[in-house]
Amino acid sequence: MQHDAQRCPHAHAPESRSVPGRRRMVKRTRTVLRKAAAVASAVLAVPAVALAAAPPAAAVDYYYELPYPAGESYRVTQGPEGTFSHTGPYNEYAWDFGLPENYEVSAAQAGTVLVSDWSPYWQNGIEVIIRHSNGRCTHYAHLNRAIYNTGDWVPQGRIIGWSGNTGASTAPHLHFQVIDCNTRVGIPATLQGWTPNTGSWPVSVNTRA
Repeated sequence: MQHDAQRCPHAHAPESRSVPGRRRMVKRTRTVLRKAAAVASAVLAVPAVALAAAPPAAAVDYYYELPYPAGESYRVTQGPEGTFSHTGPYNEYAWDFGLPENYEVSAAQAGTVLVSDWSPYWQNGIEVIIRHSNGRCTHYAHLNRAIYNTGDWVPQGRIIGWSGNTGASTAPHLHFQVIDCNTRVGIPATLQGWTPNTGSWPVSVNTRA
């Protein structure tokens, strides 16, 4: 019995040595799991930060005022696709407003003056072309006088010239349209949110700048 009692501690020694080993393994496992959780949290957090920092897209402005001062009303003598002369790619979306000679013509939208002189196309007479922030241009033709110079910036509502009867015009009026700045091809547009038809008398809300 004494011999057995002496052997018992020795017999259980391997078990007592194995306990610290399991503890170390558990500790290492917990450490690995904590690191993995930290990495996963960091990865998941990155998209949220990136999305929060993204700026909203700027809206493009395709709203145009009528090309004469607020409170005034003139007859549309010929609207878009008018059969008299508003045909073909360069005029089909234009308006002719019955302004008498030497009446104020207003910028339909703010922009930079590209042309303000006699047109290289004699039919237009004296013309003004303004480039806007949306990449399109507005065209004002048959004027008696253009006020600004090429490169000038004008706000919406600013008086840019005086109506007239220059070029291929049978009577005093203002020829107005939205065009491609490079090709001068007409672009469909609305004025103050609608399309004035031939014979209508649209009232302007284009406040003077």
